[in-house]
Amino acid sequence: MFEEIDKAAENLAKKDAGWVFRRDAAEALGEAASRALDALKAHAEEPDMDVRSSVDKALGQASGALAGVRPQTQPGRYSLEELARACEKPGTREVEPNGDGYAVDVQPKAGRHQTVYVMPFKRKDGVELIRVYTLCGPARPDALSWALRTNMKLAQCAFAMMKDNGEEQLVLMNCYLAGEASPTEIKVAVKEVAYYGDWIENKLTGLDDF
Repeated sequence: MFEEIDKAAENLAKKDAGWVFRRDAAEALGEAASRALDALKAHAEEPDMDVRSSVDKALGQASGALAGVRPQTQPGRYSLEELARACEKPGTREVEPNGDGYAVDVQPKAGRHQTVYVMPFKRKDGVELIRVYTLCGPARPDALSWALRTNMKLAQCAFAMMKDNGEEQLVLMNCYLAGEASPTEIKVAVKEVAYYGDWIENKLTGLDDF
């Protein structure tokens, strides 16, 4: 049992590993911790005094370990504002309200800007999503084939098409289930969408409009 926990902790600490590998390690540790706490809390009123003393001690250790960690009554559920504001970095990423969501003005490199939108979206089946996207330029036929091939190389975003002021635009975007998105995921997506969106806009148009 402890070998598996130690292995997951070791995997989480591997900074050079892929984010999926480390995410799975974090989820495994969280699941182990949750199950352990549930088992302990189920015996919080244990009649055997020795057992109850050990349960109380274990719960106290867990509480001490969590001191300073932000509690979540609904794990993973953040407001759209919390998710967007997590992207703020003075002088590099500025966040402002925009319609039903937020616009993040990013400076991917000196002298250039890229606006990334963090917007809510509700599908016809009722599923609520959060869209993170940026405009890149006109969706010309010669760019679409290249964009689809490039999708295979992108980790936190993919190409799509969206109408803007009546014109089809090539966009970089990622979608998240509203109840599962975390500030870290949104910040990583905003940074990658801005970086590649600016590079692609420059290649497609030579401009800095978006």
